[in-house]
Amino acid sequence: MPSRRHALAAGLALAYSLALLGDQMLYVFLPSHPAAAGIAAASLGIVLSANRFVRLAANSLSGLLSDRFGRRRPYLLGMGLALASTAGYLGSDSFWPLLAWRVVWGIAFALISVGGVAIMLDVSTPEERGRTVGTFQSLLQLGTFLGLLLSGFLTDLLGYRGALMIYVPLAALGLGVAVLALRDPGAGPSGSAPGRATGLGTLGTLRRLDRRLLAPAYVNFASLFAGSGVLMATLGVYLTQSTVAGAAPLVPVASLTGILLAARRLAGMVEAPIAGHLLDRLGDRRLVAAAGVIVSLAGFLVLTAGRAVAMVVAGVVLVSMGEGLLHPAVVVWTGDGAPAHRRGVVMGGLATAGDLGAALGPLVGYGLLGTVGLRAAYALCAGLMLSALVPLAVVRAAAPAAERV
Repeated sequence: MPSRRHALAAGLALAYSLALLGDQMLYVFLPSHPAAAGIAAASLGIVLSANRFVRLAANSLSGLLSDRFGRRRPYLLGMGLALASTAGYLGSDSFWPLLAWRVVWGIAFALISVGGVAIMLDVSTPEERGRTVGTFQSLLQLGTFLGLLLSGFLTDLLGYRGALMIYVPLAALGLGVAVLALRDPGAGPSGSAPGRATGLGTLGTLRRLDRRLLAPAYVNFASLFAGSGVLMATLGVYLTQSTVAGAAPLVPVASLTGILLAARRLAGMVEAPIAGHLLDRLGDRRLVAAAGVIVSLAGFLVLTAGRAVAMVVAGVVLVSMGEGLLHPAVVVWTGDGAPAHRRGVVMGGLATAGDLGAALGPLVGYGLLGTVGLRAAYALCAGLMLSALVPLAVVRAAAPAAERV
């Protein structure tokens, strides 16, 4: 029933967006006001990145729990931990407590993000899976975009702790929304079959799965390493270098950076439903994924070719458009090849590949910035995107698991 799927997608996207508000506010406010949370500027990077590194371990565990105990309980546990972490930010006034709550948030996000995608795959059929995932991802991008705007407004108006005092009850509201959205036990498997994906079987489960699922994992790693990792972390620096090398832009660098970062979210919001329609119409998920890779590759080639502000803007727009096509395609491609009772573990592995890329990208980008420069870093990203075309060309897409013997 499309109406039920859309209502479920909207409910989970709203719950996700409300849970994410506290995390988003830290990224918006703390870089310029670390003392508001009682931490030094030197420790800011550790606090903001801790959740990403936690997710490298938590994603697969979240998928395992989702397969073992059903989608509902791990998802609601994640929402509860998100509420606890937001309240924890409010009560923290030094580095170590804040770091501990960032670890809790990393676990919460893994449970919510992996579980949410698995639920959307569960309630869709192969024929309309693209549109279901596309709609869900579009709503997630919309919620994230609005959350960033709200965080900037509230922190300017009320300050760090004043905004958190609003975000704690909103996170509680998100938990309530999730409870209502998942009240129907049909929103995902009730639990795994005996002996499947239990105990320490995560690695064994992944080994037994179709090896073709490694292809979308690599494509996801490459895309998030290049886009979310290198480009998004170094964009402000590259724009500053571009204004020094050429004429000053009409828009200040900081504002232009913010506009381009927001445009990336908007591109995902607009293109995800388009990608979903193409995925269902064409059938072969690799074609849409390849189109996304090629557009992103073109964007990095533009960034490599020159540092004029107009070229930087064009390059970022192309990369964002490519990601908007690629990411839904990778999720659907992976979901097709994953049996329902192992889908949580598989989606956890896909998320881990992406998080690894997003975590390594800034380290590599800034490492190259201090040696050979950012144009070389973007050339590396172009090469990585080119390499992502190889598995798309040579690995045959797995048939939907429900259709396989």
